[in-house]
Amino acid sequence: MLTPTWIERAAAVALLVFSIACADHVADYQAHQQAQSTGKNSVRLTTDAETVMGTCKFVRSIQPDMIPRNKPTDAELPDYFRAQAAYYGADTVLVKGRVGEAYVCGPGPLNPDGSVRKLPGTPTPPAN
Repeated sequence: MLTPTWIERAAAVALLVFSIACADHVADYQAHQQAQSTGKNSVRLTTDAETVMGTCKFVRSIQPDMIPRNKPTDAELPDYFRAQAAYYGADTVLVKGRVGEAYVCGPGPLNPDGSVRKLPGTPTPPAN
């Protein structure tokens, strides 16, 4: 009777971990692509801090100068901010020079495709 050795078991575990990581990477890549193609159209940019402070929920800061390569130019910044905000689930970006702050000001966070994310425990609106 053949029993698997510790090397075979370790190889099986490594293969399982690799396949899970690969699937997660593919899903993340697809979410980025959706945010860049359709989701960014649902995000608004503003420079007026009073419209978001105190009324919207802060999601995260977007700093394009912190990415290691392919930094967006000044002309590409609006699309970059919109796509990143859609990826993170925000619907509004407060722009301060080359830094943006992503906020959720609408009914809820967005999916990468720009639709409103249904949160668990929220009732479905009635059909008209």
